[in-house]
Amino acid sequence: MITLSDDLKRRFVNALSEGVAMVVGYVDRDGDPHVSPYGSIHAFSDDQLALWVRNPQGDIVAGIARNAKVGVFYAQLSSRTFVRMRGRARVVSDEAQRKQVFEGMHAFEQGGDPERKGVAIVIDLDSAEGRAADGTMFRMTR
Repeated sequence: MITLSDDLKRRFVNALSEGVAMVVGYVDRDGDPHVSPYGSIHAFSDDQLALWVRNPQGDIVAGIARNAKVGVFYAQLSSRTFVRMRGRARVVSDEAQRKQVFEGMHAFEQGGDPERKGVAIVIDLDSAEGRAADGTMFRMTR
């Protein structure tokens, strides 16, 4: 069972403010591996992440349409905290969920798309493993 801790949830949504990159790996529209940082990533639930993609025609949107498998990486070197996550991404079209994804992300990222023309993506996590700030190693799977 995957249950993201409250500490990890806080770290994810505040990563941008704390100078930490959260990176998503996916297969792009051409079938090539691609990694990209996203300041909008946050916990959507105990076992889901969400992100907002400002460009609806972006590579990640086209990429997950052909291959939903993604990887997400968080690493804060100062606290020696890191998390590797794998899951399946999907575009959210339900307006209530789109609103929830948008409103759950960092305020700076919200300012980048005030008209909410972007795309909401939810990642259903299949695994999460890493090292918590207290030094505890963890591994969770669906």
